[in-house]
Amino acid sequence: MTVPEEYYAACVQFDVASGDVVANVASMQAGIEEAVAAGARLCVLPELWSTSFLDSFDDDLFARVKEADQTLQELSKEHSLVIVGSSIEPDNGQVFNTARVYQRGEVLGSYRKIHLFSANLEHRHHAAGDHPCVVETEVGKLGVMLCYDIRFPELSRHYFHQGAEVLVVPGQWPEARAQHWRTLLRARAIENELFVIGCNRTGQEPSLRTDEPMSFPGDGRIIDPMGEILATGNGDAGATLAAIELRKVRTMRRVLPIAADLRPDVYKQLLDNAYDNMVAGTRSEQDRESIDERP
Repeated sequence: MTVPEEYYAACVQFDVASGDVVANVASMQAGIEEAVAAGARLCVLPELWSTSFLDSFDDDLFARVKEADQTLQELSKEHSLVIVGSSIEPDNGQVFNTARVYQRGEVLGSYRKIHLFSANLEHRHHAAGDHPCVVETEVGKLGVMLCYDIRFPELSRHYFHQGAEVLVVPGQWPEARAQHWRTLLRARAIENELFVIGCNRTGQEPSLRTDEPMSFPGDGRIIDPMGEILATGNGDAGATLAAIELRKVRTMRRVLPIAADLRPDVYKQLLDNAYDNMVAGTRSEQDRESIDERP
């Protein structure tokens, strides 16, 4: 597979209408067409782009989401694109928040969100995944995360060890913690010496916990391995683009060879020592159900 040394990537952002699959497909198509017109080879959508977060599901909704995913898959084929976005996925009585990597109409890989955002009751409506996703594509080796996952550096470090060159992060990150989003995306890029593409939605939506409106800033970011912000969304719907130069990954990893300077023997000891405390500090399902603090 020939990977170009330089290409354009896009965050395709829009106001994800809660439960309105038809409206969201139209917004997605408009954003993809804008990105393609600007020369994009890789497009990243917001988290749960076809439905947003819901507290109930039915077979009709699942069928409409499946059709929406098929439309996205067809667009990746029509425009010879790599596209990443997440949607609800029913499986054996559970519902997952699943991101798929499409390339020229094929599904190269999928990722079920590992860390569920209990502060907005995501754990009550979705099941957690337990497998990372690293995919070889025509635009480089991609690692996939979803929104809240960026607070957990263990996952992005795994992608570093697997040779990921680009970390893609579909998200729905509210304005109230926008600085966390911006800082964490940049930190993941710097510490792992890779490109990070975080796509955040626009608009407003009620909190599943409090029913109070949450605003989303549409501040998707494309960041290089030096931590330089190459592009950022301005709150409007549409495509935010920047050039991805994969040689920057190789250059940074040569100039600052953190892989060669790692101390796995020390880390193993630290993890062994901390493991029991980590397990003790993790909420049980009963504890999760009793959470009543506001997000």
